[in-house]
Amino acid sequence: MKNLKIIIKKNKGFLLLTCFFIFLVFILLFITPSHWTKKTDYRNIAHIFTSITFEQWDNEGAKNYYFAPVISYDNPGDKFVDIYPRVFDSRGNNYYLSHPSGSFLLSYSVLKLFNFPINNLSLQKILFVYFILSIIGVMILLSLLFQKNISIIIGTLIYAFHPLILFSFTYYHFAETIGLVFFIWVLVFHMLIIKFPENKLYFILHKILFFCYLLIDWMALIYAVFYIFYNIKKKNKKEAILVSNLTIIAYLMIVIQYSSIGGLQPFINSIWIRYIDRAGIFSTILNVDGLWAAIKEFFRLFFKSIWNVLEGTGILFTLIILPVLNKAKIFKNDTSWQFIIKWVFLPILIFSIIVFSAVLTHYIYMAKFVLFITLTTAFVCDKYLFINNKKWINLSYTIILLTTMLWSLHKYSAFYKYDAYQENLDKQANILKTGANPTDICIYILADNQNINELVYVTYTAKRNLLFFRNISDFNKWYENNTDIDCLYIFNNTKK
Repeated sequence: MKNLKIIIKKNKGFLLLTCFFIFLVFILLFITPSHWTKKTDYRNIAHIFTSITFEQWDNEGAKNYYFAPVISYDNPGDKFVDIYPRVFDSRGNNYYLSHPSGSFLLSYSVLKLFNFPINNLSLQKILFVYFILSIIGVMILLSLLFQKNISIIIGTLIYAFHPLILFSFTYYHFAETIGLVFFIWVLVFHMLIIKFPENKLYFILHKILFFCYLLIDWMALIYAVFYIFYNIKKKNKKEAILVSNLTIIAYLMIVIQYSSIGGLQPFINSIWIRYIDRAGIFSTILNVDGLWAAIKEFFRLFFKSIWNVLEGTGILFTLIILPVLNKAKIFKNDTSWQFIIKWVFLPILIFSIIVFSAVLTHYIYMAKFVLFITLTTAFVCDKYLFINNKKWINLSYTIILLTTMLWSLHKYSAFYKYDAYQENLDKQANILKTGANPTDICIYILADNQNINELVYVTYTAKRNLLFFRNISDFNKWYENNTDIDCLYIFNNTKK
């Protein structure tokens, strides 16, 4: 009879969470499609790079481009020309090798499977599917870690309505976003293995997802190192060797793939130079403005990054953690808390330190920390907050949660608002698209203080690579030595 009551209680809990999930999906289907558009915003570099890659793969086959992200067009006049030269192959195509190509290959396969057109709207629909998969993963992970349904629901709402997460799964189809989905599901099966060590299916699925994660996001390497040392410590040498072999195989595949483009040395140089360039932001400030300016800029970006995590529903992390700072006993020797620290926080923290400059200068890189604050806030709710509370206290928590969700949605509504300046860039792109011959080099002369990232949009819209100059004087000097080259140039004299 006792077992029957437990089963009924569990079934009621499952039914409640299922109804909550369905309602949540319905709400998100009402909110997120209002941000979906066929036309890519000129500031959305991630979707532009992805769209260029998919267009080129679709035109000539992914195999023709080594199954790698290609960010250039292949007209005769476009060879070895690009705004951001990375690694060129022998045919003059430029490749973006800052991330493994797994996320591109996965989404391109989905596009082809469902015969979706290659445009911004298709990318956003795919991102929504990833979003739902990540929410399912978060809910399962929360249910494996905590007992109370209210903790699972609060944690899910913090994650699903966080501005960083809403932005990621609407506007950022790139390795960081898709990698987060795989990280969540790797953690789910990691936890299932801990709870059910004899279940072979969980073991196999964990390794499959882990291997895919390695081919998508560099942070998987940090998780791999943690997992290997964990199994060595547990004297589980077989699993440590298996994970080591999977990691070696995955990275050998990446090295072979990317080095086949232009050679091993250019690939290594590309990764290294990219890392140095990002870290070099502070050395540039140091050389130009001095040590104090570099320190101020570092801390400005650091606190801004922290604030990005604490905005919207993220503020609940602070509001809920502060009252329990003197309750250290709820954290001590708790297996759920140890899992959160060892397998979520530390891998994310170490990876963020390694690529600190990218984290400080890219909004998206803090999205992984949302998973940590989600689990931590749910942990405190489960262990401390919702224990014999009065109704008015629970009502207060509900009002605060709803307020933070509205804050998140307000922040979400401000992302990539329409900018009439894009029409000017469209006109410029159309001049190049219709006026330049395939053999012409397309040249763009920047206006004063113009953001070079805008040229990525012009490239994508014109379907032509751009050789750019910062002023007319630099162009004239170049042209004096290249009078035999056919080119079409435009000068941007439009002020924002």
